[in-house]
Amino acid sequence: MDQPNPTQAAPGQIYRWLVGAVERGGSQRSVDSQEATLSRRGLLIRADKRARELTALKIGPGDVVALSMGNVPEFLVLLLAVSKLGAVIMPVDPANGDRSLLGACERLRVRAVIRRPRGLENAPLVYPEGYRLIARRKLSGSLLDLDVLDPPADHRASLPADAEFVFETAGADGTLRDIVRAGAELLAIGEATRQLLDLDAGTHIACAQPLTSPRFFDPVLFGWLASEARLVIADNPSLLALLPSHPSYERLVVIDLLYNLQGAARDLKAAGQVRELTAVLPQATISAAHARPLRQVFGADPIQLLLLEEIGVLAARTMRRGERYRLAPGIELRPGAEHDGEREIICKRQRPFTALPQPPAGQVGGPADEPGWVHTGYLGRFAAGELSEVPDRLDRLVNLEGRRASLDAIERALAEHRRITWVRALVEHDVDGNPFVHARYRATGVTELEDLDEHAVATLPPYLVPRVFTREPSDEAA
Repeated sequence: MDQPNPTQAAPGQIYRWLVGAVERGGSQRSVDSQEATLSRRGLLIRADKRARELTALKIGPGDVVALSMGNVPEFLVLLLAVSKLGAVIMPVDPANGDRSLLGACERLRVRAVIRRPRGLENAPLVYPEGYRLIARRKLSGSLLDLDVLDPPADHRASLPADAEFVFETAGADGTLRDIVRAGAELLAIGEATRQLLDLDAGTHIACAQPLTSPRFFDPVLFGWLASEARLVIADNPSLLALLPSHPSYERLVVIDLLYNLQGAARDLKAAGQVRELTAVLPQATISAAHARPLRQVFGADPIQLLLLEEIGVLAARTMRRGERYRLAPGIELRPGAEHDGEREIICKRQRPFTALPQPPAGQVGGPADEPGWVHTGYLGRFAAGELSEVPDRLDRLVNLEGRRASLDAIERALAEHRRITWVRALVEHDVDGNPFVHARYRATGVTELEDLDEHAVATLPPYLVPRVFTREPSDEAA
């Protein structure tokens, strides 16, 4: 393991976590994937090598490095390498294609882009005006593309000096905001997950969902880094892609979406198997009624996480009727204003979060009536002052395939179609309780809009494309 250079910025929290783990015992296995099994010491050796490669390209403290790839060990190695350099890590969801990478370059001064091209997305990126390409190459021994950039100095948002991590998230009006986290915030999220999920050296954390989504990044990666737990990842949205190869463990914690856990439970039940694991759902609005079939197959009560992407993990509860949420350290929750008989959950934390631009009053993350309290957008039920249920949201933000989505943004994209005169995006649920988008619209003319699906696919990331389109009579016809 390399010794830090005193002339460089101090390594970030992500690198320091692993250094501490290695000092306590670096030979144990820490990461299992479909590609490799690595120890903590092995991870740091690889990260130090990558850090030297990035340093040779003059990437260093304060530089924003965007990472766009799936759940592969190299993603973890690069997180550590960028953190070691004191640079700012920006995970970007590959499901958005290259539009997220280029959008990030419009908002921030991005110094380097590292991506894993998939399918047709293998053409070199053309960066926004003002950017100059310094170097373009493959990272040694990998399929990853690396672009080193000279970003323009003007009209780009500057990050706080203590920034270590930044990612984009959607506001209720569709505005993309960059959430900036310092090391102390990463530490708090990791510690909250460790405590709420009781992670220890005998625990395996398994996840097949995209780790670039904050809904999974926060509990999975920061929980793994802040504990002695072992990480099991798969670059495949199927839960069964990672379970069969790991039949032996002391305790298995699987963090996934409800429909994936339901599908795995049905498959195991059909095969006459019971697989002991703790199912963790980062979906606070799921009813406790969905826990029973999971409990029957997995042998343990599922756990629900309440997250706010701007802040991280707020609370967790066991999915049994009458259970209360346990709050993360340093978090306060209480009822806010009433909406249709329910009360909005408002939140207070010890340290305010940084978002660029800051959410306005009334929006998620925006200030509530009292200083220090912010809106979460979640509706809650409180018993004896404690949060017991999260039945719904009051805004137009929804969870689709584990990603936060704005219905307003979907409507704006569909309204760009030359014939659509009115559109309304609604969330409906299938028989298993999984959400999907149903778009109702009005259009000019009497012929069918045969290219509507094509338009949606071209203008929206895959997870935002409506599953159902329904044309309604126009005002003239009515």
